[in-house]
Amino acid sequence: MKKDRKNISRRSFLNTSTALSFAAIPGIGLATPFIPEIKTKESATLSSSKGEIFKSHIRLMGSLKPATIYNWFSGHLWGILPGEAPKPLTTLQGLAKSNWKKEGNNYTKESFDLGFFGDLETGKVLDTWKNPYTNEIIEPFHFMYGGGSNTTYTPDGILSGETIKPYKENWVQSGEQIWLDEYGSASFKNPLQPEEWPISSAGEQMHFGSSTTYVTDAKQLFNPNIDSCEQTFFWTAINSWEPWLHMGQKPGFVMWRATGKKIVDISEIPDSMHDYVSKVQPNYFDNEQPWKGRRSTYTSYKEERKNNEK
Repeated sequence: MKKDRKNISRRSFLNTSTALSFAAIPGIGLATPFIPEIKTKESATLSSSKGEIFKSHIRLMGSLKPATIYNWFSGHLWGILPGEAPKPLTTLQGLAKSNWKKEGNNYTKESFDLGFFGDLETGKVLDTWKNPYTNEIIEPFHFMYGGGSNTTYTPDGILSGETIKPYKENWVQSGEQIWLDEYGSASFKNPLQPEEWPISSAGEQMHFGSSTTYVTDAKQLFNPNIDSCEQTFFWTAINSWEPWLHMGQKPGFVMWRATGKKIVDISEIPDSMHDYVSKVQPNYFDNEQPWKGRRSTYTSYKEERKNNEK
């Protein structure tokens, strides 16, 4: 695997990036941005025009030219119970891959994301895990989702059917750094209903909230020769219990917290991530669409974990 890594060119990675599709939850829009006056020392200014704001958004999150883009991230999964201090449950590590294309004045993105939960001390992929709340020994359900549909970004917001959902975002500047804050929330019917999945289902409704901050250099953002800005990001999501935790309808929720970056060179991805990808999806880097159809955590769990909970 390490030998194959050398065959992936730096240019192929410079032509690649994505917003995490964790935030691509049904019902989440993004909203009309508030843009302060942002300047570099060279006096370049981020125009308040809708078109310039939109291009900056795409350049930061993806690419103005057709490209496949990767973000690597790592962090922790936390458990939060009422009346108790929050508790780190596992580490997590993943790759977010997205294919960006221009269609008229809009841009589309198809995402393919995967990753794993790791041991708190070593970070190694968990085969089994002891739930500290129930003392049950559990097989973690590592994540792999996306594919099968595109997200369409327009100058006015994200296109959903015939409706455009305005962006929910804020631009902020500190010196020569600029960051974009993106956020949203949603509730929807749980594919795992409690009467059928009493151990895995967190309830009839699932609830999510997500916030991501992308940070870049102003010189990158305003360089007309750069179609895809380098960036780091900080991501937090709060949602109902993950099915594989077997928390049922107990009060509480989980928090995902991760830090990551847009990948410029293959060497930036840790060996542990490469090893995992080579095991679960060996064509991930070679194929623009590493799998066919759409995958999601809940539908995949429902299909792969046979229901023996009754």
